[in-house]
Amino acid sequence: MNSDDLNRLIDELNINSKSAFDDEEMISLLKNLKDLKDTYYKDKDVIKSIKAKRKRKSSLIAATLIFFTSIQLFNLPLVGTKIGDGTLSPSYNIVYAMQKTYNSVKTIVLDTSIVETNIKNNKVIKKEFWKEIYAGPLSYRMEGCDQILIADGTKTLNYDKKLKKGVLKWTNPLASPVLELKSQVDDIYKYGNYKLVGSENLDGIDTNVIKVETEIKKSKAKVRIKTDTYWIDKKTNFIVKHEELNGDVKKIVTYNIDFNTLVNKDDLKPNLPKDVYVYNTFDNMYIFNSIEDAKKASDFDLIIPDKLPTGLKFFNAWKYKKDPNPSNPYNHSIQLCYYNEDYTKVVYIEEFKKGDKILIKISTNFVHGELKPTIDDLKSKYRNIDITLSESSVY
Repeated sequence: MNSDDLNRLIDELNINSKSAFDDEEMISLLKNLKDLKDTYYKDKDVIKSIKAKRKRKSSLIAATLIFFTSIQLFNLPLVGTKIGDGTLSPSYNIVYAMQKTYNSVKTIVLDTSIVETNIKNNKVIKKEFWKEIYAGPLSYRMEGCDQILIADGTKTLNYDKKLKKGVLKWTNPLASPVLELKSQVDDIYKYGNYKLVGSENLDGIDTNVIKVETEIKKSKAKVRIKTDTYWIDKKTNFIVKHEELNGDVKKIVTYNIDFNTLVNKDDLKPNLPKDVYVYNTFDNMYIFNSIEDAKKASDFDLIIPDKLPTGLKFFNAWKYKKDPNPSNPYNHSIQLCYYNEDYTKVVYIEEFKKGDKILIKISTNFVHGELKPTIDDLKSKYRNIDITLSESSVY
């Protein structure tokens, strides 16, 4: 029995029906039962119990019994519960609904406004506006004040309006505000370090306000707290505002979703002026669609990580063609790209050969030390490597 089978059985239990236990917290708890992982339901006795109880009149009571039987059998914690009373917290329900909403997005039109300010002198560091037409992880069109980005599969055209020049390069899925949001929402849901701090009306939109605090290690002895606050539309479960306080920098991002515009392929066309000069970076690099091909093309023993976060898969690898200048470090480098299934999590591993050493630069949007097992494993197997890690550096 897989996750879909279980979800179907739970749906058939009709958890919204009236029963002797007509309680909002209980109904909410049962709805969130769908999110428990498949592996917790492989026990045959539990499956038989589900099928038998499906026939009973009191479907809510049956679902409750199944849920707590599973908890006992597998000693599962009640994810997102309040400590002590065992009921699902309002903040969990909000985050759960938000994650499901973003995971269901296939196409969308999104306006994003970004303002970064130094809170010490109140000076504006950055101000941007983007309109994104999103048709999938590797298919979107973004237009800002000075730039247009069009992603089409593995290639992205970046057009500078002022210079009237374009650059064709590889696609970074997380350049998309929609995918960046999806990644953030997944992290909020996964790590659970959030709390509901209130509600607020923003320009006529009733929102729930969620606060997330993250520890950022500056050194072994020093830790900085990054605070993110999200305003979530109560009706749609979409984020309408995000405020990030990171050291002396405050970033405020506001989102406006166009629910009325349908996305089609013509919306993703560049529509650039004629005779625009476009520099093709692919003319100066090789692309490899398998690790074996990348190994063959490398002039040093390529190091392939064995332990990566669950769900990541090799996407491609690339290397620059040799520069006549022998001192160019990119003459002896190669980059490996890994993505998860929905392109919200990435790991870029760039390897350089320098003398007898191999320098490894890892860029990722994983946080909370999820790549520590990867790095520890590499260090235990190879003595001639130096590794640097940059988390959340790919946005």
